[in-house]
Order: sequence, then C-alpha cells, then structure tokens
Amino acid sequence: MKKTKEQISLFLRFSKILLPYKKRYLAILALGALGSLVALVNPYLAKIVVDVAIKNKDYRLLILLAIIGAGLFILGGLIDAARHFLDRSVNIKVKLDLNRKIFRHIKKLPFLYFKDKSTGEHLYRIGNDVDRVADFITQTPPEAVSIFPRLIITLAIVFILNWKMALFSIILAPILYLPPYYFSRKMRGVWEVLINGFQDIFKYLGEFFSHIGLIKAFGKEETAVRGHIKRLIANIRVGLRNIKLEIASSFVLKAVTNAVMGLMAFYGGYMVIKDEMSLGSLSAIMVYLLQLMALQGQFANFFQTTVIGLVSCERLTEVLDVEEEPRPLKTKGEISFKKGEVVFKDVSFGYKKDQHVLKDISFSVEDKRQIALVGPSGCGKTTILHLLLGLYCPWKGDILIDGYNIRELKPASLRRQIGIILQEPFLWNDSIDYNIRYAVDRAQTRDIIKAAELAGADSFIRNLPQGYDTVIGENACKLSEGQKQRIAIARALVKEPKVLIFDEAFSSIDLESEAKIMRNIRDSFKEATLISVSHRLSTVMGAEQAYFLNREGKIIVDIPSNLIKKNKEFSDLFSCGD
Repeated sequence: MKKTKEQISLFLRFSKILLPYKKRYLAILALGALGSLVALVNPYLAKIVVDVAIKNKDYRLLILLAIIGAGLFILGGLIDAARHFLDRSVNIKVKLDLNRKIFRHIKKLPFLYFKDKSTGEHLYRIGNDVDRVADFITQTPPEAVSIFPRLIITLAIVFILNWKMALFSIILAPILYLPPYYFSRKMRGVWEVLINGFQDIFKYLGEFFSHIGLIKAFGKEETAVRGHIKRLIANIRVGLRNIKLEIASSFVLKAVTNAVMGLMAFYGGYMVIKDEMSLGSLSAIMVYLLQLMALQGQFANFFQTTVIGLVSCERLTEVLDVEEEPRPLKTKGEISFKKGEVVFKDVSFGYKKDQHVLKDISFSVEDKRQIALVGPSGCGKTTILHLLLGLYCPWKGDILIDGYNIRELKPASLRRQIGIILQEPFLWNDSIDYNIRYAVDRAQTRDIIKAAELAGADSFIRNLPQGYDTVIGENACKLSEGQKQRIAIARALVKEPKVLIFDEAFSSIDLESEAKIMRNIRDSFKEATLISVSHRLSTVMGAEQAYFLNREGKIIVDIPSNLIKKNKEFSDLFSCGD
C-alpha cells in the first residue's frame, strides 16, 4: 500500500508538467474514449447483418449496414490519426519542458555534487530517463482511458446480448490479464538492472573518449576495449533474462488466450445448437471477445510503460531532490568591486562530514597585490580558490571581497568579477573567438584581440588557417598544451576582473613567456589583485608576498625570499628548482 501511494505521488509530481497542455491532453483523452466507442459499434452491426439482413435476404439493409460499417471504419481511423498526432506533439513538448526543468535544476546544484557523479550518468538521466518519464506521463492515462472503460463496456454489451455468455466471460476474463500483470512485476527488477547497466556503459564510454590520450599513452587500448566488452556482456546477460521473461509471458498469454477463446466458442456453439442464442449474437460476442484479446497487447504495453516510467521517475527524483546551490542570504544586487581586497575570517570547510580540509583559516590579501598561494599537495590551495569563487559554501566563517560577504552576493555577480585560469583549460570544440568571448558574450572583437595579445596568443592564432575563426576540436586537440593555456588566460583577461586567479596556469608555458605574460597583465591591470597557485619557484619569487599553507593547516605570510631562507618546509617544496 505504501509503495502504491509513493508511485501515485511520483506520477502526480511529474504530471504537473502537462498543465500547459491540458486542453490538448483532454482532447487526447476524449478522442481515445470516442475511438473506443466507435470500435464497439461494428460487432453489433455484424449481429444485425447475420440475424436480420442475411436471414431475411434483405439486400438493401445489407448494403446500408456495409456503408455504415465502412463509414465507422473511416471515422475510427480519422479519430486515431488525430489522437496520435496530438499525443506525439504533446509528448515532444513535454520532453522539451522536462529536459529544461532537469537541466535548469542541475545547473543550480552545488559544485560538490558534480564531483561525485560521472558525465555518462548525467547524460543517461537527461537522455533516456527523461524520454521514459515523458512517455509515462503522456501515454499512461490515455491508455487507461482506452483500455479499462472499453473492457467494462464490452462486457456490458455481451451481457445485453446473452447474460450467460457474459457471466462465463467475466469468470474467464481475469485469467487473460493475469499473465501481463504477473510478468511485468517480475520484469521490474530486471529493467532496473538494465537501466543501471546502460548508465554504467554511458559512464565508461564518456571516460574512454575524454581520456583517450591517456589510454594511448599507456598502451591500454586493449584493456579499455575489454572493459567495455565486459560491461556489454554483463548487460546482455541481464537482457537475456528479460528476453526469457518476455518469451515466457508471450507463450503463457497465447496459451491462455487460445484456451479462453476455445472455451467461449465451444460454449457459444452449444447455446446456438440449443436455440438459446442466435448465430448473429454469437458472431457479435466472438468479435467483442476478439477485441478484448487485442486489448491484451495494449494492457501489456500499459504495464511495461508504467513500470519503466516509475523506475525513471525515481531516478529523476534523486536528481530533483538534491538541494540547489545556497542562495545569497541577503542579496546586495549587482555589486562592482573597486579594489579587489580579499579576506578570509575563521573559514572552515571539508568535503565529508567532520573531515576538515581547512579549519579556522584567516588571512587577508590587500588590493592591487600580486601574491603566491603555496603549499604541499592536498593542503587545500585549490579549495581556497573554489571557496573564493563561491563554488563551495564554508561550514564556518566568512569570505569578504572589498568588505562584501560573498554569501550575500549573487553567484553570477561574484564570478563575473573574478577571472580564473586553471591548469586544465577546458576549451570548447568551437572557434578560438568563441572560446575567448565565452567569458563576456558581448565582448568586442578589439577586446578579444587585446586579451589574446596580453596572453601571448595573438601571433600563433593569426598563423592558423582561419585565424580567430579556427575551430580547435574536442578538448582543443588541434592545439598544443601551451597554446590552450594562453587562450584560457585570454578568456579570463577579457573579463577585466578585479581579482585574477592563476591555478598552475603556466605549467605548459616556458619561463620566459610566463614572465612576459605576467608583465603584460601587471601593466594592463594595475588595479587588479593577482593570486597565483604554482609549484614553480620563479612564479613564487615574482610575487610580492607568499601565503604559505603548511601541513598543520596554518597560513604563514611573508616575502618569498624570507620564507626560502627561514622556513625549511617552504624551501623543501622547491628543492628541485623549476
């Protein structure tokens, strides 16, 4: 009972997306009911043909009934065509709305959520699960309106024609619908495993294509293929279980159907011989019963769509129930930073409960400063940058820029004024112009070129076949790592940010080019605060101050040259030089 209530709740939750199309949806239901009623007339016409027209040799009546039957056939076809057209159009729009709803929710989820989920998993949910849920909420009610009233009305007509045959069919009818109901319940668990298996295949393929360079570099092509084949075989085995259940269901259904129809025909023939029923009534009843047999396919499809739809509803609910990124406590509206002063006050944060990455961290970066954030791997440097961008929410403490608590700022307003360049550039499979302009949609061409010049990218871009319009391929495969990083730097610079963050941004750029780019940036962005995370000694020594996050989780601030001389833990980080 509890499970049924949960399933009804799931259906009602997702069916709200049908509200904008309620008129069309009601038309679909009405056409479905009307089509069912039209289909119920022809068998009765068969009775009149046999009992009246043929028996009395009335050719005019026979022709009239034939014309009526043809007209009803055409009318039924037109009704079905209209219903299917409306159904398909609503289904397409519901899929669009559901995709929009899921995608808009996903983009609002905390950054931490995406670290725990694979790309393939997201793709499968947005693709396959959305389609199944859309089919479920658009097709299930019309199917129910078509099947169940038609079943009841058919039995009522049979009762009018001959109550004994009706009673006999009522006794036998439930037997026809037990197999699809039973096997659908059995197959639910198999479908759940199949869906999860397909999702795992999507996940693996996503990782395969995104890591193809690594796979080839380590000569792991065969291992990768075996991994994919292994997953396919596992899913095939589950699929075979599903096929076995489907074959068993089909065999049992056909056997039961033939047995029931045979019994009904035998009993009906017996009653005709005994003159307890006319041949026309038997003909009509048998046609009605054949229609009931045809409903079995719809009934099985109804159960399958319902069960698979409910599974996908549960999976999408898992996404929709994830809490969105925390909204600003007190929205300050659009804020423009004037200086770029950064302050951390007793900030604590971790990725797992009671496991701190940062604990009671406090420091301040004066405006217009160029500082280096340094520390051993895993100490929390990148976490600090993500906190500054508002990608994570501190467990405790406050982060301020120009005196504004970033909790009170709109994320878009905050991130619009912070430029960040990562070691992995994350470029789109599009033109260079698009990739640089990505930071500011309305950037002028002169701004794009200026940013590229500052990043030392303009010269190599102009030498490309299409210049700034050159499409760089997936993961910018047509460019070197250094060229990718220069474009990423240009993308950050075109924002003209007040705070500019370099997270190992020069790892693939030579020292001389790095020094030149930093001079360009310093000269052009005199009012900006520059924060560099790097393991290069030259980068750290070029900063005005070093902020050393040691293994104890404490920040030590000093001139880099002093730290090199006085702090062994700091100097050991650069013992091998650049």
